[in-house]
Amino acid sequence: MFSWFKKLESSTGQLGEQLAKQEYKKQGFTIIGSNIFNRKGKQLGEIDFIATKNNQIFFVEVKTRSQQIGKFGSGVDAVGFAKQQKLLKAVKLFLNHNKKYQEFQPQIDVCVIELSELDKTLKNVIIISNAVEDIF
Repeated sequence: MFSWFKKLESSTGQLGEQLAKQEYKKQGFTIIGSNIFNRKGKQLGEIDFIATKNNQIFFVEVKTRSQQIGKFGSGVDAVGFAKQQKLLKAVKLFLNHNKKYQEFQPQIDVCVIELSELDKTLKNVIIISNAVEDIF
C-alpha cells in the first residue's frame, strides 16, 4: 500500500535489534552473527542474532514494540508455534553448518524491546531465557 509504512516498521525493528545486542553485550555476551538465514535453497527462518557466553550459544529473536499491545500483539505473543518451528529449523541448520559450535549448549531467547511511543527511546528490555525449547 504505502511503502513508507514498511520503512518505518523496518527501522523500528532494526533499532530494537541494535538495542537488544547492546543489552546482551552489557551482560557479557559476545555477538557472533546477525540476521542469519539459509541463503541457499528454501529459507527456513531467520535468527535475529547469535551470542555466546561460557560455552553456551544463544539464538535471539527480537520483538520491538512501541506500545505494550498494538496491532502486532505483545512481543511474547508474536512468537507463536509457527515462528517457534521456524526458529528451531534455523537453529538446527546453523549448528549443522557450523561444527565449532556443536559442543556449545544451545538456547533460544526472546528479547522484547519496549520503546516510548513518543520519541522511540528505550523504555524496557525483557529477556525471556530459553523461551523456545526442543530436544537438540
